[in-house]
Amino acid sequence: MSETGRRPGRPRDRRLDEALLEAGLAAFLESGYGGASLAEIARRAGVGTPAIYRRWPTKADMAIDVVEHVSEPEPIPDTGSIRDDLVAFMKLRLRTWTTPLFRKVVLPMLMEGNREGAVASDISVRFAEYRKALEARIGRSIEAGELRAGINPGRLVDLLMGTIVMPLLFFQEPPAVDQADVIVDQVLSGFAVSRDR
Repeated sequence: MSETGRRPGRPRDRRLDEALLEAGLAAFLESGYGGASLAEIARRAGVGTPAIYRRWPTKADMAIDVVEHVSEPEPIPDTGSIRDDLVAFMKLRLRTWTTPLFRKVVLPMLMEGNREGAVASDISVRFAEYRKALEARIGRSIEAGELRAGINPGRLVDLLMGTIVMPLLFFQEPPAVDQADVIVDQVLSGFAVSRDR
């Protein structure tokens, strides 16, 4: 950035940013999203809480950055077979949504976000791009004739993700990763008995 375009004030210390994110990750994994406090995170990083508030106005903002900091990029599968791509997507989701990071941080944060409009809006914006890309992939499969015309891509995503989210909401175990094929096949074919004779 040029001198004329630089924001006023002292530039942020990237090493401190990293230390705070690592301290946040440790605190969230140890105490869960609800139990971790910004004061504890600051203590672990060896700073005062103002150092956190200068970077993240809320705990949710920090938690979102912690998740993004440690998450690997997840490209949308695009092999030419929507069935195979959805199976790959489900395997990825089943692996990641059952990790301690998702159970202790992401899911409680999403639940809290449903009660707080501003938090829900921020979470939605920050995580919406992946869903848009997946829905676009489904849209291309409709155009290619792999799926019926008129299918709502968002509803297909909801049906697939519901098999993971619903058990977690009720403190049950989600399906095993090796069930991804069965889940996708059942959602794509439906559950009703065919009336064709």
